[in-house]
Amino acid sequence: MAIIVQKYGGTSLQTTEKIKQAADRIIGEQAKGNQMVVVVSAMGDTTNRLVQLSREVSSCTNGREKDLLLATGEQVSCALMALALQEKGLASIAITGGQAGIEVEHRHGNAEITSIDTRKIKKELQEGKIVIVAGFQGRAANGEVCTLGRGGSDTTATALAAALKADRCDICTDVDGVYAADPRVIPNAQKYSSMDYDSLLTMAEMGAGVIHPRAVAHAKAYQVPLVVRSSFCEKPGTWISNDPLPASVAGVTYQTNLCHLRLSGSRLKKEKLWRWLKDTDVIGTTSVHSRLEEFILVIKEDDLNQIITYLDQSKDQLGIQAIQTEIEKAAIHLIFGKEEMKRKQNASLNEKEWMPLEEIYHIDSHPAVWSASVPEAHGKELARQLYDAFMNVKQHKFPLAY
Repeated sequence: MAIIVQKYGGTSLQTTEKIKQAADRIIGEQAKGNQMVVVVSAMGDTTNRLVQLSREVSSCTNGREKDLLLATGEQVSCALMALALQEKGLASIAITGGQAGIEVEHRHGNAEITSIDTRKIKKELQEGKIVIVAGFQGRAANGEVCTLGRGGSDTTATALAAALKADRCDICTDVDGVYAADPRVIPNAQKYSSMDYDSLLTMAEMGAGVIHPRAVAHAKAYQVPLVVRSSFCEKPGTWISNDPLPASVAGVTYQTNLCHLRLSGSRLKKEKLWRWLKDTDVIGTTSVHSRLEEFILVIKEDDLNQIITYLDQSKDQLGIQAIQTEIEKAAIHLIFGKEEMKRKQNASLNEKEWMPLEEIYHIDSHPAVWSASVPEAHGKELARQLYDAFMNVKQHKFPLAY
């Protein structure tokens, strides 16, 4: 009997009606003879509403109490999903991350999973139950609830799949697979039938919202068979494996609501800043590039206050003499298969007169990605033009699903 792990995101569980629809999908998978473990996110914008509630009662951002509050969002979805399945006559059980045996480091807001004790889940599966797990959370050694940060439910799913040696991990979302570009921005974007871990990881780090980068990295490390598919229809999704894409360009991503932070100083301690970024939840949503006496962060507006607070407190230790903030930015990323492919196209990219680029920049951690800051008002149109110029389907042999 195969073990299938499925993860349902917030948009897939936005209403009780959608929860019941997802329950039908789960029942369909179990009917094929599979043992089912289901990881759920909070319903819709529940997490944002919980954050707002905390701000209304206190300006203090106590990590412990905030984690305890935010973890309830996934627990609500978890209980409702189990109830929906029970209403349809299926044996199911809802458990928190801690009850599922997910052990994490004692770090509130962005904990890493350290180990998973699968005995509880396996026992419930052997009894014929569908196991519903609240994503985004785990239990520290001292019993405290700690959340996993952005994309925590994706990470929960891939980590559980690895620990259970699952036959497949489905990331069920509001799109039916991985596209070469966001179809909401570029309507003619084509869907991949298959893709390699590295290409998906780069696309995720450059803003493709279909899955969190940390979950992809985890799936790759443990060779979890991964499928990105729709929560609402039976269309085949995108299989993720080690097989590299044959194409020279993997995709185009477009990001909005960004800020530029320009840090300058003759004695910038860039390595120390890098270490801090890696220890916080801004990594994966932050693009970084540096020059001789300048360090530029391209970050989401939501992260601005957190980063500014740290930088103001650490100016002397980091050697920062000035911080310049630029808001309402957008960025386009063209993701090449290899760095040499990017070099071949650099001249034509940089000479495109039809692209009113504000700044072309190099992302230190992604040498095969061409990136540019663009006016937000023109960003979508520029993304479409870039896609048409470099990802014309007739010129590339992609494993595309039409």
